[in-house]
Amino acid sequence: MNRIKNIYRHAGHFFVLPQDHVNSFIVETENSVVIVDATLASSSGLAMRKRADEIGKDCSVVLLTHGHPDHWGGLVHFKDKTIYSSQGAYDFAREEDIIKSPTAKGALGDDWPDERVFPNNIIPDGFSIDVDGLKFKFSDLGPGESPSDGMWTVEDDGIKHVFLGDSISDGCHQFFRDLNLFEWLKMQDRFIKEFDQNTRFYVGHGMPGITVDSIAWQKGYLNAFLKSLQSIKGTTVTKEVEDKVLNDMKRYLPINATEFLLTYELDITIKKMLEKL
Repeated sequence: MNRIKNIYRHAGHFFVLPQDHVNSFIVETENSVVIVDATLASSSGLAMRKRADEIGKDCSVVLLTHGHPDHWGGLVHFKDKTIYSSQGAYDFAREEDIIKSPTAKGALGDDWPDERVFPNNIIPDGFSIDVDGLKFKFSDLGPGESPSDGMWTVEDDGIKHVFLGDSISDGCHQFFRDLNLFEWLKMQDRFIKEFDQNTRFYVGHGMPGITVDSIAWQKGYLNAFLKSLQSIKGTTVTKEVEDKVLNDMKRYLPINATEFLLTYELDITIKKMLEKL
C-alpha cells in the first residue's frame, strides 16, 4: 500500500527562466503534507502555501535542499513552520541573500520579499524525520551545483523518492558559477553506486520523476564542460573563447530554455575554473 498519496510539482516564477523550470514539491501522505523547497518569488511561495493548505492536511515541515535563492525565496510564506536544512545550506543562503538580493529586487520588484526567511532547524548528515510512518532522510552531499548540496530520500512501496535540488537536472543547462565542477562529478559516481531503477529523482529544473538514466546524462554534461575548459587551457579568456565554451555546451544540449544558468558570469567562471585545471 502506498503511503505517499501524491507528489505535486509546484513550478515557480523566475525572472528569466520559463515558468516550468523552477520546481518545488508538495508531498502528500495519509494525514500530512511535506514541503520540499519553496521557489524564488514571493507570489510563487504564496501560491504554494495556498495549494498545500487546500489539501486540508497538517503541513508542519519544510525541507530545504540547498541555498540558492530560487529554492528559498518563497519561505517567507512558511515562516510558521519548521524549516530544516544543513548548516552549510543555511550559511550559503545567508551569503546569497547579501549578494543577490539587490539583483532579485531589481528584477522582481515587490515580488522579491523584503522579509526573507531562512531555515530554523539545522540538521546533520543522516538526520531523519518521521511523517506518517515515512522516514524522510537527509544526506549532506557537500559541494556540487552549490557549495553545500543536500538531498532528502523517502522510500515507499519499494520506490525511493529522492529530492536533490539541482545536483541533477533533467535536460537543462546548468549553473557552474560556484566552481565545484570536480566535486559535482564525483557526486554523480556516488549516485550511480547508491541508486537503481527503483529510484525517482525530483529536481529543481526540468521534469520530476526522472530515473537513474539521468545520472549518465548529467555526468556527460559536466564532462562536456570540463572538456571544453581543457581545450582552452592556456588561452586568454576573450569573448570568442567564452562563445566557444557556450557553443560546446550547446552541442551537447541544443535547447536554450535554461541557458541563463550557464551564461551567468560565464567569463568569470571560465577564468576561475582554468586556475583549477
